[in-house]
Amino acid sequence: MKGISVISRRKFIELGALAATLPFLGQGGLVAPASAAVDKVPVNDPAAAALKYVEVASDASRADKMGVAGSEQICGNCRFYKDSETPEWGGCALFQNRLVAKQGWCMGWVPTA
Repeated sequence: MKGISVISRRKFIELGALAATLPFLGQGGLVAPASAAVDKVPVNDPAAAALKYVEVASDASRADKMGVAGSEQICGNCRFYKDSETPEWGGCALFQNRLVAKQGWCMGWVPTA
């Protein structure tokens, strides 16, 4: 079996640990505090369009989800929403903690635990 290199167990574990951290290096926005978010999610943003994000929840057609009436679903009571220094806006993990309207809504809405 020529051409196959042998790697030690220790080196394999070191490389595995390094590889496990790589996905997090470019995703700092996912773990940054909501106060670090400075820009609002534009409604015409591709991610916002894909999730049908609106800044006013009543503008969206919202079906009942996970035992919560559609009329009660807003960003402010979603698991992904984090309060910020601005009372009517907060960071959203679905949008890399960019700001979303507290009274907004998107298809990714999940109730808080």
